[in-house]
Amino acid sequence: MRKTKIKVFIAIFILFASATLVSAQQKKSELSVSVAGGLSTLDYEAAFGNHKNGAGGNFGIGYTYFISENFGLNTGAEFSLYQAELTKDKFNNVSRSLVDASDGELYDFYSSVKDYKEKQNVAYLNIPLMVQFQSGEKNKLYAQAGVKLGIPVKGKYKSSASEMVNKGFFHDTENWGESQEFMGFGTFSGYSGNEDISLKVVCFFSADLGMKWALSDKLFLYTGAYLDYGLNDIVKDSRNQNFIKFGNTTEGLVPLNNSVLNSSIGYSSNTLTQTLSDRVIPVSIGFKARLALGL
Repeated sequence: MRKTKIKVFIAIFILFASATLVSAQQKKSELSVSVAGGLSTLDYEAAFGNHKNGAGGNFGIGYTYFISENFGLNTGAEFSLYQAELTKDKFNNVSRSLVDASDGELYDFYSSVKDYKEKQNVAYLNIPLMVQFQSGEKNKLYAQAGVKLGIPVKGKYKSSASEMVNKGFFHDTENWGESQEFMGFGTFSGYSGNEDISLKVVCFFSADLGMKWALSDKLFLYTGAYLDYGLNDIVKDSRNQNFIKFGNTTEGLVPLNNSVLNSSIGYSSNTLTQTLSDRVIPVSIGFKARLALGL
């Protein structure tokens, strides 16, 4: 009986020592830096022209807390860039019932635009909340899934056209105005603009999949593929505003343009308008590397 008790005690001691050793070897948390790149674009359906996706990526810092050997919770901050482009060879637009500031007469502003190009650049600060699963011995297969909250940092669009021809039709006199440059009429060659666009907070579904390589007892390299998919429209402004807008200078009105992301065009044949894009969704897919230090 005594020998049996001794054997049981030794077995319990060995199990306890083994569990303690495994617990000591398993890092409970990690600090990391990451970089990612690939397709990073604004996804939307344009009413006209050719929409092209852009490249971009993100870099960030992170913290992972492991609740077990296989599962952990990850958060941090990432600075992410998204780009897209739209081109259209030619289109016409009408902005109706404007008011002439000099005499109060109503007029319609007609524009003809050639070789239009618009580049959209958006930046977000994304805060992830992810669940990480990992499995393996020294080198591990890992997967992450969760959500990210994106806070807008920058929204810009650069537009250009080889030519913009503007004229106005005055309601009371039923006359056309074509040469009054102080009202924005005339032919403008080599037109260009650089404007801001207002953005909303966005929520992403996010996922990573790849390998976790053990470089040492405390240093790990994650490599794999990632996906960030926006779940809501990021454009803050109403799309009811006309494509053409005006800037005031000492010499009069200067024709400018809103983005295709937040505006509409009017038709000369009727009073209908058409929005130039539907909801705008940021999307990223590509490769990601993360260097982590076990704590």
